[in-house]
Amino acid sequence: MKKLNIYIIKEHIAPFFFALSVIMFILLMNFLVKHIGEIFGKGLGFIIIAKLIVLNLAWMLALAVPMATLVAVLMAYGRFSADNEITILKSSGISIFKIIRPSLYLGIILFLIMIYFSDQILPESNHQAKKTFRAVREKKPTLQLEEHIFFEIQRYNFLVDKIEKPLPDEWLDLSNLLGPEYNNPDLDRLENITLFDRSDPKKLVTIIANDGYMVYSKKRRSLIFTLYDGEFHEYDNQKADEYQRSYFNKHTVYIPADEFELEERDSDYRGDREMSMKMMNEKVDEYKDRIKSEKKKVGSLVITNFRLIDQMMDTTNINKTAQSSDTLLPFDTSDPKWITAMNKASRIADRNQQQMKTKLTLIDQQRKSINKYEVEIYKKISIPFASIVFVLVGAPLGVMARRGSMGVAISISIGFFLLYWAFLIGGEDLADRRFVTPFLAMWSPNIIVGIGGLYLSWRAVKEVSFINWDRLKKITKIFGADTSKQEQADNG
Repeated sequence: MKKLNIYIIKEHIAPFFFALSVIMFILLMNFLVKHIGEIFGKGLGFIIIAKLIVLNLAWMLALAVPMATLVAVLMAYGRFSADNEITILKSSGISIFKIIRPSLYLGIILFLIMIYFSDQILPESNHQAKKTFRAVREKKPTLQLEEHIFFEIQRYNFLVDKIEKPLPDEWLDLSNLLGPEYNNPDLDRLENITLFDRSDPKKLVTIIANDGYMVYSKKRRSLIFTLYDGEFHEYDNQKADEYQRSYFNKHTVYIPADEFELEERDSDYRGDREMSMKMMNEKVDEYKDRIKSEKKKVGSLVITNFRLIDQMMDTTNINKTAQSSDTLLPFDTSDPKWITAMNKASRIADRNQQQMKTKLTLIDQQRKSINKYEVEIYKKISIPFASIVFVLVGAPLGVMARRGSMGVAISISIGFFLLYWAFLIGGEDLADRRFVTPFLAMWSPNIIVGIGGLYLSWRAVKEVSFINWDRLKKITKIFGADTSKQEQADNG
């Protein structure tokens, strides 16, 4: 039995690594296409580009491993079934569950490895990727600029027709003329610049320049635009008949860059996808303590309001006999003491009501933050656990499919993984809106697909066909899978 287990495990290794390579390549190409405008053609060095790509491989690996597991299991058991090895093993008295058991061992091992990876390596990779991109932005603030596309920061909008790299002698001269901020070999020259300044709500300022440069100054905590040969247009909203237009040879604009300043100050700040489960649990506990504190304050405000009512009643001598027999109130509302107490109580009650609304809003925001962190905590476990779930799905499918080709395996894998990922993304969105709990949001894909895997295993034991291969034939042709020879072997 030990040799059989080793034999089954060996059959998984080659398909797993091959599928992992293919899936990683697809994810990498998708990443490069998505960010090609931000990384390439911006004058970044090869080492920086390579570092950004390598750091982003971590999240790709976290997604690729479960899918590669499904492909490997489908190919392995499809090959066993196609070569009648499953039939031989079953005729020898070995149950289908014992045949699947080695794959489950592999799934458990991958699950444990990927939990450590998702909890320790992936957050650090995400953090380093963000820090690297931030460093690039500080060194080269024009990184996010694109020609002929408006870019907005704070209350400024600007448009650039052309971005090009100046000659070495040119930027050396700039550092001498304009200051040390311009001593940067990655500096870009901007041509045909249009800048809209809306920092003053009373004025509309438009600046047009033939060319210029943009750098980030840590000292000033601002983006510095140095513009040449342009026009300055100013329109005062309160004085419609006044319009100013002037020309300049050189003009400097300082734009407060709060984003850069925040990142500079909180360089060690980590988002939820840059934290380990321990870090996020500490955050969750911190938010829960804050909620308890805010609830106590809300309760205190409610008690204060009731006390104000009691004081008001005492002030107006509520227990004295009404002066008029036909009055509905047991006190005189025209009494100056009553009016003064009522006005005071009303002001304090309104103030307390606003404070309660503010605190309840704060509590709601803190609960949303708790949901966000708990979603990420459960995600770090549920996605690695998919390796086990996909073994339960892939093994019986491979046995019943009697196909071991890559085209068939990838066809089936894509369908199941899209289903799994749709549930995962949908669950995360519902959890963020607090329609479902974070646990249910992240574990429902495993539960649903896992139940499907158990059902397929039962079908495999009963030797019931599950797939109509005539319908799947068109799909396999898309992946270049030629199943005609295999069909002849099965029919023969």
